[in-house]
Amino acid sequence: MSAARFALAVVIVGVLAHVAHAYPQYQLANERTCTGCHVAPDGGGALNENGLAVAEATAWKSHDPSFMYGASLPDWLQLDGDIRGAGGFVAPGIPSAAVYPMQAEIAADAGAHGFSVHLVGGLRRPQEDGSAIHVAWSREHYVMWHANPGENTGLYIRAGRLLPTFGLRLAEHVVYTQRFGGRPLYGEVYGLAASYVDPRFEVHATGFVHDSIASAAEHGDGGALYAEARIGEHAAVGLEGKYAKGDEVTSMYGGVTGKLYLPGPEVLLLAEAQMVRKEITVGAGDKATQLVGYLMGSRALPHNLLLDVGIGHFTQDTRVKGLYRDCVDVNIHWFMTTHLEWLFTTRLELLDAGGGPNGGYALAQVHYRL
Repeated sequence: MSAARFALAVVIVGVLAHVAHAYPQYQLANERTCTGCHVAPDGGGALNENGLAVAEATAWKSHDPSFMYGASLPDWLQLDGDIRGAGGFVAPGIPSAAVYPMQAEIAADAGAHGFSVHLVGGLRRPQEDGSAIHVAWSREHYVMWHANPGENTGLYIRAGRLLPTFGLRLAEHVVYTQRFGGRPLYGEVYGLAASYVDPRFEVHATGFVHDSIASAAEHGDGGALYAEARIGEHAAVGLEGKYAKGDEVTSMYGGVTGKLYLPGPEVLLLAEAQMVRKEITVGAGDKATQLVGYLMGSRALPHNLLLDVGIGHFTQDTRVKGLYRDCVDVNIHWFMTTHLEWLFTTRLELLDAGGGPNGGYALAQVHYRL
């Protein structure tokens, strides 16, 4: 790959970012594990050879699915990148037009013989408690050892800055079980993670400390565990737990996940339910129990479309009657080319008992994979 071509890719990535991850909607319907398509043991990030083939087969107009349409790279290096932006209407009370810069990153994986270095870098919008220096950052950087190089199963060990493996790991960070649960946007930590992936089951364990330099959503230190078992060819159940102790708040999460593929209608059902315990440890102190749930149905449609319909619930404090919110989401993905995806996403959100339709949005999102 020429220096000019690589520089162009870096410049393209120079927009402010939010983050999106992988599509668990393909699991069970196409692949039994996330590693069937991704390099990382919990999915997301760079695609492996099979993942690139899936991207090509899914597209309405196919091209070379590899980085920069087939840029020449050494065997020990893999590059990938994602650019996302969205625009449309939001209605937190009064409808208004909105434009959102989203994910804008380049990912690099370099290594051989089971050892590799993983780096994701880009720019992002400064957080409220951050400084201008945080615009340029690396969301993830870790070293990884895989016991079975060249395969999609076995033991993975990672050390560095990463997002603890937890829950369904849906692409949309606004999903309630991620936004209010144990996998929030900018929830990366410094940790040591061990994963074991098998077609019949997978287990992920992470011990972590929070990032005290870059502004992040996770302010506690602790650990996370996620285990999932396959039931036959078309179902899976999972258990999850997370503990994070911070200077002001201690958080505990426990939950279950479920996945069921219905071959007849070709629908994949994804569900997650969590109980969250928040303990404020400063001042007078307080404790609150929260309930979070999400159910999604996903189906591939003709013309390289993917339809997702989801419903979510969040009870902010079980002690307070009516302190909750519900939502209905409808997403339509169009995989226009191997590198270009359009997403039309809508949400209707209702706050508190009897509150009626209090908000929502209708957005068109574009995702370009370098």
